[in-house]
Amino acid sequence: QGPQGPQGPQGPQGWGPQDPQGWSPQDPQGWGPQGPQSPGVYGGVPRGVATPFRQQVFQQLVQKRHSCDDDNDDDVIVATCLQDLLHVDDDQGFGPCAAALDVLSKRREELPALPLQLFRKRGILVVLVLEVASLYRQLSTSAALTHVASNRVCNCLALIQSVATHQASKAFLLDARIPLLLYPLLTLPGSDRASEFVRVTTLGMIGSLVKEDDSQSVFFLVESELISLCLRIMGNVNSTDRARSVSAWIVQKLLLNDFGLWYVCQTPERFYAVASTLAKMVDVLLEVPSIRALKHVIRTYLRLCDNPTARAVFKHCFPYGLLADESLQDLPRPIRMSLSEDPATAQGLKMLLRLLNQ
Repeated sequence: QGPQGPQGPQGPQGWGPQDPQGWSPQDPQGWGPQGPQSPGVYGGVPRGVATPFRQQVFQQLVQKRHSCDDDNDDDVIVATCLQDLLHVDDDQGFGPCAAALDVLSKRREELPALPLQLFRKRGILVVLVLEVASLYRQLSTSAALTHVASNRVCNCLALIQSVATHQASKAFLLDARIPLLLYPLLTLPGSDRASEFVRVTTLGMIGSLVKEDDSQSVFFLVESELISLCLRIMGNVNSTDRARSVSAWIVQKLLLNDFGLWYVCQTPERFYAVASTLAKMVDVLLEVPSIRALKHVIRTYLRLCDNPTARAVFKHCFPYGLLADESLQDLPRPIRMSLSEDPATAQGLKMLLRLLNQ
């Protein structure tokens, strides 16, 4: 029982700082700074991997915020969640902050005052931005994106999208150039469900900036080369129909603004990039029909035809899959069947064909 015995500071089986089985700060299974209640590793489980215990605690936190019995439930829940967003969760991504993100993202449509509350509460936007940035750190050390990390980032993106729906807070997001931080999420490697979920949610957040005809948003997004990122998703055969459709919708909304149309038609290279990507989408739609994507493709062609030079080019170079007479009976069967679901889009194609035949 001397100084080097089991009770000594260096005892291999004692309670000293170097004891791998004890309760010391170096104990990976204990409750020290590297234990489960600290920012360290919990029992050797990597970040983003859920354990039954942590999932149970997380669900209890979520239920607690949903089951508030006060008279002003919404106000109390929002105030509690905003305060919890400032907490630091453990390395597995579970804790008060994760629970608050989950509750607010699911109830954001029911809380009309939430955008300004997120914007005015000191430190909240910083927390949301840092949460997104933390995903880049994780991807730099691991190629796999876990579902826990994906859900957490998507909840943050949903709240940022909520902020972008209000005119005052949207202007702040653009002035702070926050969308530039999100652009790399559009080019995440991998086609797994977690990565695609992040891509689509990011597109939805960016799409909220152009939902209204706002010239400031259009100028910012066009000059920051968002169109080329959307074209990459539209032309990727591995992209999901939803991702392609949302990307095509964003491009269409940008072109509806006179500056967006001028920007694309200003140089042959930009116009060719858009036209060739639209042609690729038509080829994809021949294999995998989708009226949602086809609608945006036809509307984009119609908008491009407002430029005389573009219209002249399309008269000589137009996708075979959309060529037909005014009855549209000569169209390939997949395109014809898709148009039967949406008469308005069919009328749009007839108008487009008449423009090109003039």
